[in-house]
Amino acid sequence: MINLLQLSKLIIFTIFFLVFSFNTTYSEEAADIWKKKENKENQNNQIIEEEVGFESPILSSDENSEQKTINEVELFDQGEDIIGLFDPEENNFHLNMWETSDGNDIKKIFKRINKLKLSEFSEDLLFRVLFTNSYSPKNNLNSSEFLKLKVNWLIKNRRVEDLESLLLTNSKVGKEEKAIQFLINERLSNSEIKSACEKVNAIDKNLKNDYLEKFKIYCLINSERKEEAQLLFELLKERGFEDNFFEDKINYLLGINEKTSQKIIDNNLFNFYLSQITTNNFDYQPDEKTDKYIWRYLSSSNLIEIKDLANEEIILTYEKAAAENSIQSDKIFSIYKQIVFNVNQLINALDVYKNLPNYKARALIYQSMLLSDNIEKKLYLVFLLKDLFEKDKLINVYSKELTKILRNIDPKKIPENYEEAVKLNIKGNLQDNKKIKFNNDIIHRSKIIKHFLKDDNSNSKVEKDFKSVYKKIKRNKKYFISIMDIIVLESLLEDGVNLPKDLTFDEISAELTIPQNLQNLVNENQLGLVMLKIIEIIGEDQISDLDPETLYFLSKILNQLKLKKIRNKMLSKVLPVRA
Repeated sequence: MINLLQLSKLIIFTIFFLVFSFNTTYSEEAADIWKKKENKENQNNQIIEEEVGFESPILSSDENSEQKTINEVELFDQGEDIIGLFDPEENNFHLNMWETSDGNDIKKIFKRINKLKLSEFSEDLLFRVLFTNSYSPKNNLNSSEFLKLKVNWLIKNRRVEDLESLLLTNSKVGKEEKAIQFLINERLSNSEIKSACEKVNAIDKNLKNDYLEKFKIYCLINSERKEEAQLLFELLKERGFEDNFFEDKINYLLGINEKTSQKIIDNNLFNFYLSQITTNNFDYQPDEKTDKYIWRYLSSSNLIEIKDLANEEIILTYEKAAAENSIQSDKIFSIYKQIVFNVNQLINALDVYKNLPNYKARALIYQSMLLSDNIEKKLYLVFLLKDLFEKDKLINVYSKELTKILRNIDPKKIPENYEEAVKLNIKGNLQDNKKIKFNNDIIHRSKIIKHFLKDDNSNSKVEKDFKSVYKKIKRNKKYFISIMDIIVLESLLEDGVNLPKDLTFDEISAELTIPQNLQNLVNENQLGLVMLKIIEIIGEDQISDLDPETLYFLSKILNQLKLKKIRNKMLSKVLPVRA
């Protein structure tokens, strides 16, 4: 309580301060007020951080680092949350790309997209569409719901780094407890304790979540801030929190109790972690019901140890965990290498494996394949092993290893009868690293397409190239303009490139149409929704596998919406022939 004497002093001080302030110029006063306000806010932020005991990556980072610029005045006037990672101009988008769309339509199509296993091109395009800085739709989808939709997509696809970038540049993400808990579990499951603890600084101060608050208390202890940890724990208990297991572990880690329970709790990753670091002679055998995060933690912490390599049930449990991405698949091949076979079994592997348990059969064929010097026999064993994994629906375990093995074989030594199989089973777009082979006898394969591959290609250079190519094509009386040619020609016209006047293709292009529902959305300038439709159309397909008619109307739509950069990304995948 403030007594009368203190109150009088306060009033006198206030009057003195006001009189003193008016003796300075107005401009100096204004500058000083703002400076004081800024200092006060900075001090408040510092106090908050000191109470928790960590440095917030959001508060301490340079506002200009890694943050895309947008029109600040427009943001202020709109008064809405804008949450994203990309400046709209980066992909020819704009801040109002969702404004005229109905939120219910967005949610419906997004729900359908979420059921697809998108191709690399589709997923990258969806990422850019969702995380371009923009306003939320005005109807049936507010900014909070839109943020949840985006965050849930990142979580579903385990895009950890992208979610961390979003959190770093957009403090509103700290309100999403699911996002913070996901990031903590991801880092903790990889034994990245420091990184996991850094995430607690991003938690919104109004967010109440027992899991996150318990983890914050542990992180304070881990950073030797035990007094602060104890204070936060007491405040949490005053709020009605009860957890005997956690209290036992915290009191032990604080040094209040000398002993702690040796019981292992595995109902969530954090409890399991507390059990592991406080248990003497820790020994845990996971099973099919074990949480994926616990599997990953065991793997990353080198806590996986199989003492009985003859136990088929245990090995199969580990294989299934790898197939579900709960542990790294290389752990399985490490186990295979530990299984002992005699020389006779290895020499006669193709006969012996048929009489072995499934996991031992895979281990035997794997070891035989590694030992083989004959390329043809090696490839036979490689694909036999693939069949054995597919038979038990465990192909996910072998996918990366298969790619690695095939890439390590000299392409020149691959027998002709295996060339196609090797090509189909090597994952990743290796074509992008190969040199483009231009064919100036065909418009859509000629040097003209450099225009879509380089951002700095001037129209005058394209026009010059086109004249030389067209002169050659005109001499070929049998040449006909294909749909792919029309895609190139219409895109060049859209970019302001002058084409020869005697080059006509109107009759052919008139026969090509755009689905009416998409055309209607384009006419209404519903850019965001159109992009979702395009992503759904491409879906799981590789962009290069789409038929010419589909590619035509996609490029036509992108041209109509002035999305040159997206169009060029698409054309750079479908036009060049690489060798």
